[in-house]
Amino acid sequence: MLELWMLASGSSGNAVYIGTENTRLLIDAGLSGKRLAAALGEIGVDPFSLSALLLSHDHTDHTCGAGIMARRYKMPLYATELTWRAAACKLGPLPQATCRLLPSCGSIAFADLTVETFPVPHDAAGPVGFIFRTAKQAIALVTDLGVVTPAILERLQGINCLVMEANHDEKMLLDGPYPWSLKERILGKSGHLSNVLAAEALANIICPATTNVVLAHLSKHNNLPQLAFETVCEKLAIAGCLSDRHLSVQVAERHSPSCNIRLA
Repeated sequence: MLELWMLASGSSGNAVYIGTENTRLLIDAGLSGKRLAAALGEIGVDPFSLSALLLSHDHTDHTCGAGIMARRYKMPLYATELTWRAAACKLGPLPQATCRLLPSCGSIAFADLTVETFPVPHDAAGPVGFIFRTAKQAIALVTDLGVVTPAILERLQGINCLVMEANHDEKMLLDGPYPWSLKERILGKSGHLSNVLAAEALANIICPATTNVVLAHLSKHNNLPQLAFETVCEKLAIAGCLSDRHLSVQVAERHSPSCNIRLA
């Protein structure tokens, strides 16, 4: 069994739980240690039982609670070399034995789970996406990227559950209060995916094996959950991805655990 929980998702903080019978992983820790422990408690996971904490990149909404979680619960903390360099001051002092190197393009093996990593285009230090594989199932987690490259599309073929960023509605962003420099950053190839870009990517990835899609990392100011859901579903329907097949599309909650998916 391969299980997913979105613990929190969005610019105010991100954390994801991935679990199997013998492995329990926390992906990103963009909340305080207290809030992360509470979220894990809500889903029935003891933080002391976690096998490891993996960081996708160094931005604060993914790392602010990482140091305290690694120290308090004595778990290995994995990050790419560039992420380690950029996030060191945010993480605080850590025992050397706790610090583990995450490949920017490769894999690491846990008891019954393999974690594959691949680079993504984002304005961060060494950002990566993830694929979590058991012998039978696979979950992909791809957020914080400005464009889905052909290489990423190729890596995401044959996935059972896809967690994909749908950060903003382009019109809301352009009409909104952000300064133009920030709008340019978000819209750039190292920024964030719009609802439309997420839908276009998903239409090229979803296959008969895909049973679940989770839309993640929605902007608080430049998107709405219903708008993201409707935009993506409309384009998936046009592409034929919703016809004659069972596919669940959900939107991750910003502040509370959501989107519990169990793949047998």
